[in-house]
Amino acid sequence: MKKGLAVLFISLVVMTTLFFGCSKQSEDKGRSKIEGSDKSSKKAVRVASYLDSEAEVLGNIVLILLEKNNIPVIDKTKFGTPDVCRKALLEGEIDMLITYTGSGQFWHNDQSDVWSDPEKGYQRIKKLDKEKHNIIWLTPAPANNTEMLCTTKELAKKYNLKSMHDFARYVNEGGKVKLICAQSFADSEYGLKGFEKVYGFKLNDDQLIKLSHGNTAEMLKALAKGTNGVNFSLCYGTDGQIDDLGLYVIEDPESVPPVYLPCPAIRGDVLKIYPQIEEILKPVFQSLTADVLRNLNRQVAFEGKSGKDVAREYLKKKGFI
Repeated sequence: MKKGLAVLFISLVVMTTLFFGCSKQSEDKGRSKIEGSDKSSKKAVRVASYLDSEAEVLGNIVLILLEKNNIPVIDKTKFGTPDVCRKALLEGEIDMLITYTGSGQFWHNDQSDVWSDPEKGYQRIKKLDKEKHNIIWLTPAPANNTEMLCTTKELAKKYNLKSMHDFARYVNEGGKVKLICAQSFADSEYGLKGFEKVYGFKLNDDQLIKLSHGNTAEMLKALAKGTNGVNFSLCYGTDGQIDDLGLYVIEDPESVPPVYLPCPAIRGDVLKIYPQIEEILKPVFQSLTADVLRNLNRQVAFEGKSGKDVAREYLKKKGFI
């Protein structure tokens, strides 16, 4: 009887050992499978842009190209104002931002004259951001989306406002001015303050409507409609609404604002994971001249197309996808 109990006990021990051993092995395999899937999963690149139509088009161009090259993405286009986007990039909330070379003067408080030169400005921001933040600037587009002033064609013709010299004369002779612009432009030595200094005029606060953002679509509509007496507006060199709204860009012969070349900037640790991104985006951005961007922007701002549709049509037409 004792012998039988002993045999039964030993059998139970063996069975228990086998059961837990198999369970442990199964558990280990399951954990390995989960860990393996984690290791093999790809990091999604969070692509962000500003709020305007150009940013929407460029952001979607990047999203479409990365997806076509099997790089997972998260759409963060129209993320916010330049300041909000810049902070998010530095803090790692986004991975890539469609931004502009001339903004380097603000980001790094660098008031040197390099920003009026397209190549020198690009090299300066590229160097500063890499050294200080490990942010890598890729190939820019050859389109100067710089800050300028515009008015209606009717007003420009009536007062012969061809250049900023003419605008200064108009202001100094008591011409009516209600300028809508971004707060950052109004406060900048390379913006309105620079224009005032170089061309010799001065606008007071009553002559300005200052917005917290740089979305010129809203400003240009206000100008075209004369909202709140607006008869001058900040605009950018590649704004797509200019012609369709019957507006006229006032020339800046002294080149006061810096050159703003559209360019993708990416966190260095993300580019290290996907080094092919640089070559994927390079030929496309090189194709984006000022005329091309104005046309693309026009389709969004004036024809009401989505930035994604415009981006996809362009990439297909040019054979990039």
